[in-house]
Amino acid sequence: MKSILTMAWTAEDPAAFDLAAKLARAFDARLVGLEPPSYGVMSMAWADAGMGAPIGGGLAEDAEERQRVGAVKQAFEQRAVGLRSEWRSADDSGPTAIGTIGRAYELIVMPQPGPLPKMPESVFETALFDSGRPVLVVPAGYQGMVGKRILFSWNGSTESARAISLAMPFLSKADSIDVMSVDGPSGMVPGPSSAEIAESLRSHGLNVTSQHVKSGNRSAGQTIVDTAIAGGADMILKGAYTQSRLRQMIFGGMTRHLILNSPLPVLFSY
Repeated sequence: MKSILTMAWTAEDPAAFDLAAKLARAFDARLVGLEPPSYGVMSMAWADAGMGAPIGGGLAEDAEERQRVGAVKQAFEQRAVGLRSEWRSADDSGPTAIGTIGRAYELIVMPQPGPLPKMPESVFETALFDSGRPVLVVPAGYQGMVGKRILFSWNGSTESARAISLAMPFLSKADSIDVMSVDGPSGMVPGPSSAEIAESLRSHGLNVTSQHVKSGNRSAGQTIVDTAIAGGADMILKGAYTQSRLRQMIFGGMTRHLILNSPLPVLFSY
């Protein structure tokens, strides 16, 4: 992995920059910081989609926006010292920039989305759906490193299978990989078992275990988080949206639970 694209929404949440810089050093990769879209640009995108700005969003004045973006740029530059790095403006690209620009990079590192003042969920979705690249979501305040102990959430799907190839730079360096599946209709679709996937990964010389976990009264998403924490994982790997995005917006689902609630970084692919 030799190129990483990263974005932070505010300078108050630089965890994505911190982790992206650590990964750039570990992989000897070039690090590019992307300017976040302004609240004004986002409000126009919401209007084009027939939506209003989020309630309580409070669109910032131009001077406040310049201050926000300037602070984000400064936070990036402080963390990129000593790296091959670049700050890239998104002036001509708007809210979809990270999805289109991201196609040129091997990894995208972003903050965990949520209601404003967090990064809008739509920016994450653009990166995931439009780039064709893996997206690493970093919870606010996260200060650790990732990739030593990986929990791979396997559900038998095409999306999960694709995640193996996209995550191989991490998997090949991991000390241990735990392939887990969750029982129940929301946990698995027809496909190979977690034990079969573990055996496939072991053929690459990797240290891999597998388990099939009962969720009990928990959601499948919370079961994944609980299993990752109990096993000492530092990162979760997940193929995203086996169920449709709309269905998960309405009814919930594993992917959306991990996007919004995981206390560990999650590497998503689609």
